[in-house]
Amino acid sequence: MVATTSTTPSPRKRAAAQPSEEIAPIARYDALGRTATETCRQHERRSRLVALGVTPLELGSSQPLVDTCDLALAECVREVDKVLAKTPASDDAEVKQAANRLFLSARDYLRRHSIAEKATRQLQQHDVEKFGDLHSEYELEASAMLALRQAATAYGKLRADAR
Repeated sequence: MVATTSTTPSPRKRAAAQPSEEIAPIARYDALGRTATETCRQHERRSRLVALGVTPLELGSSQPLVDTCDLALAECVREVDKVLAKTPASDDAEVKQAANRLFLSARDYLRRHSIAEKATRQLQQHDVEKFGDLHSEYELEASAMLALRQAATAYGKLRADAR
């Protein structure tokens, strides 16, 4: 029996071998919009699971999805930030405004999420007096998540073909 090797490169190697095309700024915003929508959806799903009082196994398995979405959102924000100063999202003023609002909302959510995570770690190291601070941080994070959801929805309505 003779082993044969495939001469067709893997999809990853094909992508690396092809010259990278310049990505249009609006495509980066579209990716940010889709990622923001999925991030909100996963956070809402996890909140529903907490409210339902599901098993620890099910609740624990939902956290990696939430974390992955948060990381993907952070990557999209970094990508948009790279082109933001150089090129506007679109020539259409309404799309440009919605795209900027989406970017700012995503960046604010990530900042609030980071602060809330830090406050959670500090609560574990201190006494219950820090609970009020933690509550405030989570309220601000929830507000930022709502703003992100609204910005993603508004952007999605303008760029329905990008979903």
